[in-house]
Amino acid sequence: MNRGFLKFECLLYDFSVLILKNKIMKWFKSSLYMFFLGSMFSCSTTSVMRLRPVEQESVFDGGKQIVKQEKDGIKIVASYDGFFEKYMVFDVEVFNNTNQPMTISPKDFTFIPLDENKQNLVSADGKYLYSYQGIEPQQQINYVQQEIANQEAKIKRARIVNTFLFVGGIVAVIASSGRHSESAWRTAQVAETVVQVAQVKRIIDHTNYYSKMDQLNREGQVWSQDNFRTSTLQPGQSMRGGVFLEANPRAKFVQISYKTDNEPINFLFEQWFEKRR
Repeated sequence: MNRGFLKFECLLYDFSVLILKNKIMKWFKSSLYMFFLGSMFSCSTTSVMRLRPVEQESVFDGGKQIVKQEKDGIKIVASYDGFFEKYMVFDVEVFNNTNQPMTISPKDFTFIPLDENKQNLVSADGKYLYSYQGIEPQQQINYVQQEIANQEAKIKRARIVNTFLFVGGIVAVIASSGRHSESAWRTAQVAETVVQVAQVKRIIDHTNYYSKMDQLNREGQVWSQDNFRTSTLQPGQSMRGGVFLEANPRAKFVQISYKTDNEPINFLFEQWFEKRR
């Protein structure tokens, strides 16, 4: 066996062992963590964010507590609809009761978290007040689509590496077959390790890929639903959809504001967490 092949063989062996150790340890740690996390959650309570309107009259309809206001010909009907990832979701309908077309956007909504005294929450360093703007769904859809493309490119690169490892292992097996020297034995060990690396790495790569793609597809479905989007309302028209606002768990009260040409339309909600099993 020439020195070049031996050098390549040793390099391939070290490389394969390193990948195998790293991949197996990551998979083991991840599996152990998920098992521990699942066991912990199965016998513990979870906290669910709750909101209810205060300082305004409200009505119950379909299990939702609904509030409404009208200023300068703009009428807002709103209710808390639930929680998605790090966002509070509000079911909102805007009515254009003016005699002019108006452009509406989820970014016209602002969420201001308040403390128990209904004062603006301040950052830990005291440098700024918390305030969050509504999320434009199309931007999130574009982000999800880009992430899907990134994951597809990533799995393609992984397949190339896996093919290289697997073919390299097969070549090493063929090269060592029928020989009984120490170098042949070492080559056989390299071959087995390389094939194992290719097999384990392929399983891990595809498991991660499918898990991430499932998550992205679920997110894409949420953002593609009937959510509030930038559009133009003609006089007498209305638009209804979900408005996503980033949550702040420290808040005791939250103020939702819709900006108008004059005074904003404000809604005040009390925020708390309810423990459930």
